[in-house]
Amino acid sequence: MHLRMADIIPFLSWIRTYSRSHFGADLVGGLTVAVVAVPQCMAYALIAGLPVQYGLYAAIVPAIVGSFWGSSAQLITGPTTAISLVVLSTLIQIAQPGSSHYLELAFFLALMVGVIQIVMGFARLGSLLNFVSHSVILGFTAGAAVLIGFKQIPNLLGLNLERTSIFVESLVQTASHMHETHIITAALGLGTVAIIVALRKLRPSLPGTLIALVVIGGVVALFKLDAYGVAVVGAIPQSLPPFHFPNIHGLEIEVDIADLAPGALAIAILGLMEAVSIAKSIAGQTHQRLNVNQEFIGQGLANVAASLFSGYPGSGSFTRSAVNFRSGGKTPMSGVLSGITVAVVVLVAAPLAAKLPVTALAGVLMVVAYDMIRKEDIKRAMRATRGDGAVLLVTFLSTLFLHLEFAVYVGVLLSIGLHLAETSHPRIHSVVPDLETGRMVGSAYGKICCQMDIVTIEGAVFFGSVTFVLEDLQRRLKNHPQMANLLVRMHQTNILDASGIHAVEILLEEIRERDGGLYLAGVKPRIFQIFKNSGLLREVGESHFRTTTGSAIRQAMRESFCPAICATCEYVVFVECSELKRGNWEVLGEGVRPRKCQSQEKGKQAVENKR
Repeated sequence: MHLRMADIIPFLSWIRTYSRSHFGADLVGGLTVAVVAVPQCMAYALIAGLPVQYGLYAAIVPAIVGSFWGSSAQLITGPTTAISLVVLSTLIQIAQPGSSHYLELAFFLALMVGVIQIVMGFARLGSLLNFVSHSVILGFTAGAAVLIGFKQIPNLLGLNLERTSIFVESLVQTASHMHETHIITAALGLGTVAIIVALRKLRPSLPGTLIALVVIGGVVALFKLDAYGVAVVGAIPQSLPPFHFPNIHGLEIEVDIADLAPGALAIAILGLMEAVSIAKSIAGQTHQRLNVNQEFIGQGLANVAASLFSGYPGSGSFTRSAVNFRSGGKTPMSGVLSGITVAVVVLVAAPLAAKLPVTALAGVLMVVAYDMIRKEDIKRAMRATRGDGAVLLVTFLSTLFLHLEFAVYVGVLLSIGLHLAETSHPRIHSVVPDLETGRMVGSAYGKICCQMDIVTIEGAVFFGSVTFVLEDLQRRLKNHPQMANLLVRMHQTNILDASGIHAVEILLEEIRERDGGLYLAGVKPRIFQIFKNSGLLREVGESHFRTTTGSAIRQAMRESFCPAICATCEYVVFVECSELKRGNWEVLGEGVRPRKCQSQEKGKQAVENKR
């Protein structure tokens, strides 16, 4: 693991060039993000089964650290809906939400997630995300939205139900207790939703969520509705996030690590997928160059900071990052300023949250859950390919009916599996030159040269695809027992490994039994070097490697074509065929004479005997 200065202090690259003109835009962006972050993060803590102040704590130091050590200029790090839901799913199996043990596990979980992400960043594993389909995120997010929506119904209606991570069980409990709905609580919750939706339509520029919470909280305080059974958030400590190293000695460390590990890995992967996809989406509009591995490190350090400053695992927030971008944030300083602003709000306005009803936060989450379902993106993915649709649907159903950490694994593994299935079956097809243009075209009705098949391989020839490639080429040879030569076009082959080399050796041996030759055209320099390093270049013959298909065809004609077969062949595949049929081999060059093909006849007989 090689450390560079840019990995340790990456923020120096933009701080050195930071100007006052940027500060104004970043300040507006940071303040706007904080206005959105305060109500959101309080609500997200509710999803994670934590007191609301821990959501605010997770939006302060992690946002600052993620901005300093990340790669994206606009990405805002902190609590997110999907991550909060996985935190609850992971911890509720071990401890009771709200207990001191639950809190310590949340802090320790953030530490584990951060360490995993940092290791992945330094190990340069950013490219692995390229193999995970965007459909995984869409399916998981949609499933999480459904879970969040249904799980908040009890809070919205004032039902006092036992927490469960099982969707069907939660649904049955809610349905069986609907008659216990607290009318005042339900009215406040639905009122919150109504205010947010109305302001979105009438005054979309206003912070609808914050206004809704202020109005509903004011109603509860004015009429003292908490005395009538309306559950309120209660007093929030008026302090900065306290430094707190996870109390490892208070945990059953071996048992807890084993229980937390699947969830920690799932959160690490999901968090990185969220952060990188959001960062790439914004970078596509700003034309910023991203360093995905650096973003891994930034997210990891942010989660470690969350662990040490009384927070819980988080990631890049789509909503807050989009707000930052739309508000004009230019550099990572906007994220730093958003974290500082949230800290000021906690110091100044924390007492005002005492009368904030829990149902109002549930109303906020109902709106957030609806927004999480990206209907247009889902329609596009379902229409794109069957694979994308399958990944999205399976991930969605897994999110609803499996433990969430395993739903992440199912989506990721299915996505990678479909990718491997596709790459393990490269397209292989026979081509012939067009007699007028010379361009290679598909062979019509299987009409190929009696002496040589010209095959194009479109894709990688590696351990995952080598069986398919070898069987396909051997089948072609078997279907033409008198054909002794094979020309493989590798213009679109970028990968060849030891398994591929071994397959070429097998193919070469079979062709030599026919007394023919193996020719390769368009081999890229990197692939050519692999042939050379393996010693197979010498075995095949360096003259059999040609840059163009045309030169390879003429080389095969000069070296390996049998005049007797040309004379009796019913097809005209090449422009030279007419002359070769008449025995004029000088069409291939002055002084060229046909080869003796008695040994080839023996080779053909040997093939017939094998059959």
